[in-house]
Amino acid sequence: MKSFRIFAFAMVLFLALACNNSGKVVLPQLEPFVYETDEEDSHSVRISYQRIVNTEDNDIFAKIERQNYINSFFNDSDECDDVVIDLEATAKSIADEYASYAYEYGPVCWYSMDQTSFFVRDNTVLCYETLIESYTGGAHGGCSLWYECFDLATGAIYDFSYLYDGEWGSAMKELVYAKLAADQVLLIESVEELPPFRSAALTESGVVIIYQPYEVACFAAGIISVEVTDEEIVATGAPLLWE
Repeated sequence: MKSFRIFAFAMVLFLALACNNSGKVVLPQLEPFVYETDEEDSHSVRISYQRIVNTEDNDIFAKIERQNYINSFFNDSDECDDVVIDLEATAKSIADEYASYAYEYGPVCWYSMDQTSFFVRDNTVLCYETLIESYTGGAHGGCSLWYECFDLATGAIYDFSYLYDGEWGSAMKELVYAKLAADQVLLIESVEELPPFRSAALTESGVVIIYQPYEVACFAAGIISVEVTDEEIVATGAPLLWE
């Protein structure tokens, strides 16, 4: 399985860049929350989540932390207005869920969430990368890779789906399809069959678009990434919302 990981800064650098002096920019300080259980004969759960620890006096950081928590552990954020952040309880509920899968289906079931974070564009955007792998029976497990990018000025999430919409949509799809077809044996046969992407991230030079297993290629191809540069995006006529 291919793993497309983007690491911009180590944790030490995160802390070094975050400064309490009033004349300097203060960045989110991130530290891992790790929960792990291993019931050898039934189930295994490992969760590594990146939490912002300096949220108390920064409403934007608190907004980002809450949204990342919802995105990481809940499928429908529209129904999470009353959610209270409780990482221990949430992690334990996932462990209990996989214990029930093992009881019902028999084989050893497992779940892994590995989340990392990085800054891009002169430390104006905070991105999370979340790799999820799981198994609840069958021929093989599943995996998916998710990105969320937050504007540190507002706490808003960048929505890159606009790249496939509007008058530039066709040109963007043709660009992405050509890059996919150059590197992969695809399940789809034309640009018209190219599905919308559900995960994308801002990089230092463009946008990386993610296709999960089975979306455009066979499971063995794994998670597929395609990067389009700012210059390529502009050439299609699409605006750069991050400038």
